[in-house]
Amino acid sequence: MDGSEIPKKQPVTVTRDELYQQVWQTPMSRLADNYGITGNGLAKICDKLSIPYPPRGHWAKKAAGKKVVTYRLPVAGESTPLKVTISPTPTAPKEPALPIVAREAVETTLAAEIKVPEKLNRPHEIIARWLADRELRKQEARRERDPWRKKHLDPGELTQVAQRQHLILDTLFKVLEKQGARIKEGERRELLIELQGEKLEVQLREKQKQVRRPPTAEEKKNWLYRDRQIVQELLPSGKLVFSIKTYLPAGLRQEWIESDQKRLEELLPDILATLVAAGPLLVEQRRNREEAERQRQIVERQRYEEQQRKKRDNNRWRHFIELAGDWRQLEIARAFLEIMKQTDIDPEKEIGGRKIGDWLKWAEGRISATDPMANGVEAIFDSVAAVTEWTYRD
Repeated sequence: MDGSEIPKKQPVTVTRDELYQQVWQTPMSRLADNYGITGNGLAKICDKLSIPYPPRGHWAKKAAGKKVVTYRLPVAGESTPLKVTISPTPTAPKEPALPIVAREAVETTLAAEIKVPEKLNRPHEIIARWLADRELRKQEARRERDPWRKKHLDPGELTQVAQRQHLILDTLFKVLEKQGARIKEGERRELLIELQGEKLEVQLREKQKQVRRPPTAEEKKNWLYRDRQIVQELLPSGKLVFSIKTYLPAGLRQEWIESDQKRLEELLPDILATLVAAGPLLVEQRRNREEAERQRQIVERQRYEEQQRKKRDNNRWRHFIELAGDWRQLEIARAFLEIMKQTDIDPEKEIGGRKIGDWLKWAEGRISATDPMANGVEAIFDSVAAVTEWTYRD
């Protein structure tokens, strides 16, 4: 088998001699492609089987008519495999296509013009509440006389980045509400976007950057920094990051980081499209989850019912065996009683306050009363049918 006859996408078993012939007849990259693997993967297989293969530039020299060297196949060592099965590298699964409803929502959102204003006019109620809370803290700080408490109460002036956050979120909230979404804050003050009954937790924050610097004179007074030449700390970068904290199906993007080339305002259409698409996808995911749970409950109920049926059947068999045992014991007792009657006895003799004749009648009565066959076969199976899975508690 030469390199051109290899069936693609199927595992192929090849001997050491055959693979040696192939690597000297067909360039490694083309041969590897025929096997459905990489050239590096084929080289590793050759190394494992101690198969020499052409060095770099071999085929170019040969095509130019220059003399090339073909290395001989060395004798296989004791631990060298004499054949190998080469399996093609599985292709990466395709990203699942968006459902029609989600695709239509994305197209509608992308078609709409989304513009972030330069100033905050009539802010969304959540933004307005944040600003009102901030103003209350500033007023409380102005009234505070203790310098330490005053410093920690005062939120300071809004930074340019914070103002951008408000403008972006205000635009995002208003556009989403036009799409039928509801915006709210959770118990931990996390931002929640409710779309078609599904909640998405989102976050807009300033990206932090790690910087290295020498410790300050004040820090060197602290024993923690005394022997340190470099201090690492996180500082605001001025760049915004928008994240969707809730897991999204279908491989949807979950984070957008602005760069010097593209600000987050320019990424807003893509963010909105993703959020709008997530609604029907999460609904579908929930329905699939509910259907899977329904199927699980059906299987569980069937398993339970089958378990109870087996238990009931085992209990009925147990009762049948008990009846058979009772009947066998009664047969022994009946035979025993007949032997007693045939003996030379005085029926008038009293034992324990009762005549022997009366004792014999008592034994006959007990046998008749407890005989499972006394009322026929139907009565036996009536008794068996009355047994349930709960008849025996052990």
